[in-house]
Amino acid sequence: MRQCALNPKTLWQGLISLSALLCSVAGAQVLPNQSPHKTVGTVNCASSTCHGSIAERSSTSVLQNEYTTWLRQDPHTQAYAVLNNAQSKRIAKNLNLPQPANQSKVCLDCHSHNPAPSLRGERFDASEGVGCEACHGPAEKWIKTHVEPNATHARNVANGLYPTDNPKAVATLCASCHVGDASRPITHQIMGAGHPRISLEVDTFMALEPPHWRIDADWTKRKGAYDEGKIWAMGQIANSLNLLDLISNPQRNTQGIMPELMMFDCHACHTSMHKTDWTPGMGSKPGMARINDSSLLMVRAVSQAAAPALQARFDTQLTALHAISTSPSGNMAQLARAAADLKSTISMIQTQAAATSFNAPVVQRILKTVIAQAGQNSYTDYADAEQVYMSMSSLSNSLARQGSAVPTGVNQSLGTMLKLLAHDDQYDRQAFETEMLKLKNAAGAL
Repeated sequence: MRQCALNPKTLWQGLISLSALLCSVAGAQVLPNQSPHKTVGTVNCASSTCHGSIAERSSTSVLQNEYTTWLRQDPHTQAYAVLNNAQSKRIAKNLNLPQPANQSKVCLDCHSHNPAPSLRGERFDASEGVGCEACHGPAEKWIKTHVEPNATHARNVANGLYPTDNPKAVATLCASCHVGDASRPITHQIMGAGHPRISLEVDTFMALEPPHWRIDADWTKRKGAYDEGKIWAMGQIANSLNLLDLISNPQRNTQGIMPELMMFDCHACHTSMHKTDWTPGMGSKPGMARINDSSLLMVRAVSQAAAPALQARFDTQLTALHAISTSPSGNMAQLARAAADLKSTISMIQTQAAATSFNAPVVQRILKTVIAQAGQNSYTDYADAEQVYMSMSSLSNSLARQGSAVPTGVNQSLGTMLKLLAHDDQYDRQAFETEMLKLKNAAGAL
């Protein structure tokens, strides 16, 4: 057998390079706040020949005014600034933080890009708020190579660029701050100190950002087809996985003798004591707080369209989660196990949904399923109704952009729903359900 003589030094260098490449690829979807790379600063993207052009450019593969759009229109630029206002100062005082809000890690982790001091370049500036590298990843390894003539998106990602074009990745990123995850937990203690109520629908929030990209032939060539429906679905799944991680994690699911109340619907407790609209059909017991299932109900619709074989398992586990959480004989260990079981099933749904094209027939089925769940007392609280509205809006937009008809009555109902959701403390469950039933009859939902 012929043997190949290898220079030990060359072999060692090759193994080092291979190891670095594998680590880079394996860590490509590490969230930006957990990246081992150094943050160089948003100002490095601001040149008019890079991403700081005043107007869009059509002769290049990117618009080149991304920084300008972010600076002038994106609410993320104000994320740090709000830490200086009276409300933030009051929250910091109520939490008894040793430092002001604009210097406290618990606030900066989401209101800015907050890498460790050793990972901050000379031009890093926390006051920029949620800037380029907070979403696209610390740029130490990719800022130079991404402008090379032979640069590819895959190579940029391998160098640490966060793949925001990937629906699963972008949903995980958005949810990590907007609903919180294990690395950036949002607790009821923070909410009790005065933080506004949180909610998220990824596709809707991305549209409001506003977008600093254009989906055209070049974008599709470099990154693949843009699937708006899949972004919506992955957002609902990410929300649900974060909720279930909270419930199933003993390090997170309690605060002293109390359960971590972030797992429940806010309005289960924060509602007028004169409001007496509870009915047995709501699926809980009087006086018991319900798990916030607003995204779980949307995942149910995703499963019916993209993972039907898992539907019965999902329904059984969701019912069990609600039953244990409202049972006088239930305990936190049982609840944690039920949440872990459901989380496992949703992870499988996520895998199948990631491989599904959310074309018009799939989106139509999901939208009709969301509508069909009305009248089953599925949407029992404000959070559910709010999520239904945002999801119906997003799914309808996806159908319209694919040139497909939106089910009859949806657009008209969205306007009515928005009015019913204008004030959460005045939410009328029965009025919302009535509107959903009218829509269900008009749309011929499944």
